[in-house]
Amino acid sequence: MTDDLPRILSALEKVDGVTVTSAWPREPPAVPVVLVTLAGERAADRRDDRWYLTELEYYVRVFAAKSADMRRVCSAVDDAMSVLGYELTFRWEEPGEGWRQTAMRYRIYL
Repeated sequence: MTDDLPRILSALEKVDGVTVTSAWPREPPAVPVVLVTLAGERAADRRDDRWYLTELEYYVRVFAAKSADMRRVCSAVDDAMSVLGYELTFRWEEPGEGWRQTAMRYRIYL
């Protein structure tokens, strides 16, 4: 098993004005929240009957009350994930009452 969560959280904590977590927010956020969870881990390649290359996918969800905050944070998250070597594979947005969510799925091969 490969756990890249600490490295991701550390990179995203450098984004200004956000709370970074791996636990779902219980209340509508006062400041933007960045939530990171594992979406999947699988053997992307095998050599000599052994796991050789790992494909990791993480969901990075951004919760924010204002559209401007959402755009700023999503852009900063995408920049940080790209620097780590992740590629964006999927993104969707969900409006909410008093807050909204953007979910992005990122993939890397290690």
